[in-house]
Amino acid sequence: MNINDISAKRNCTSCQMCAAVCPKNAINISLDADGFYRPIVNDELCVDCGLCTKVCYKFENEIADYGEAKLANTILYGASAKNPDVVKNTTSGGIADLMAHKLIKDGYKCVGVVYDSDRDAAIDTIAETEDELLGFRGSKYIQSYTVEAFKQIVKNCKTKKYAVFGTPCQIFALDKYLRQRKVRDNHILIDLYCHGCPSMNIWKKYIKEIKTKISSDVVDNVNFRSKVKGWGNFYVAAMVNGKPVFYSNNRHNEFFDLFFSDQVLNEACNDCKLRGTLEYTDIRLGDFWGKQYVLNGKGVSAVSLVSNKAKNLFDSISNDVEYKEENYQDFLPWQSWGKAHNPKIELRELLLNQLRNDEVSLQESIDTIHKQQGLKRKIVRYGKTIVHTMPLSWEKLVRWIFYKL
Repeated sequence: MNINDISAKRNCTSCQMCAAVCPKNAINISLDADGFYRPIVNDELCVDCGLCTKVCYKFENEIADYGEAKLANTILYGASAKNPDVVKNTTSGGIADLMAHKLIKDGYKCVGVVYDSDRDAAIDTIAETEDELLGFRGSKYIQSYTVEAFKQIVKNCKTKKYAVFGTPCQIFALDKYLRQRKVRDNHILIDLYCHGCPSMNIWKKYIKEIKTKISSDVVDNVNFRSKVKGWGNFYVAAMVNGKPVFYSNNRHNEFFDLFFSDQVLNEACNDCKLRGTLEYTDIRLGDFWGKQYVLNGKGVSAVSLVSNKAKNLFDSISNDVEYKEENYQDFLPWQSWGKAHNPKIELRELLLNQLRNDEVSLQESIDTIHKQQGLKRKIVRYGKTIVHTMPLSWEKLVRWIFYKL
């Protein structure tokens, strides 16, 4: 039995843990035609040991529920680093950055995602020093390649301590594996309030268009959520030689327009059970959307502390943090917690076909979506466009009114 067995109950999340645990290196990971990481099994090497299925979301009988009673006993903070430079150079409130630095000092090896400019891809790497954490800053809104980093965890999890930052599906697989090895308590797992992961074919086209606009074959680094116009705006910034040479248009960003259409997410993301539970993580982080901080232009992190290790870690950095305890009723409605995405099957297939075709631009794919939108969605879209033309102070006020209503 291996990862391709027909008894699978769900779709592949692209976590890639199956390849990391395979003792025969019989599983390779590559992007499929639709732009999602998928396992490819070499049947000549596979011995049907089944280890890959034991860490896989597809084969899990039941995903543990996290009901209201558990939520009520799980601490939620709205938090920001006191150091303004940390907040400025991170996506939300800088809490992940503070935690990572403290974990390195405490002897953990930190696993996080960096942007690889040679491959124009997000890659999980292992940081052993504080200097190596710099590339972890900023969310990467694409699937990450995890195999090599996860193989190191598999190899060394009994002798070394790891703190892993990842998506809920990645953390689920690691939690499963570490419990099987009876070393879960030696490690800290930190996931995020996740919406889903889009096809890498969107990003391939988008970064190609950026390179064309700036007349460069190379982009050194990308900030997927630049704060050039404050927190809460989705500006993509591209850097060459450490300097920004491109900013996207907040009113019309082809990458995020396609991402948040929910039509071309990884299929497992559409009905993911993991973004609606905290059973497999120690800490969950995200942007604290909602009325509480809508006028904050710098950035606020949502911090859910699930385990005692999580509480101890937060306590150890609390002198460097401004924070306030919040309630989930005011926070979760603005997240994808427990929600399902419902793409239109025919539209999804059409878009995936367009994204595979180098002759079709991202704008043409967006136009395809707009043509099939109903009146309500069109009104919302035009309304957002109008709001984004306003001065930033007015835009914040409109958001505040929206959240209040």
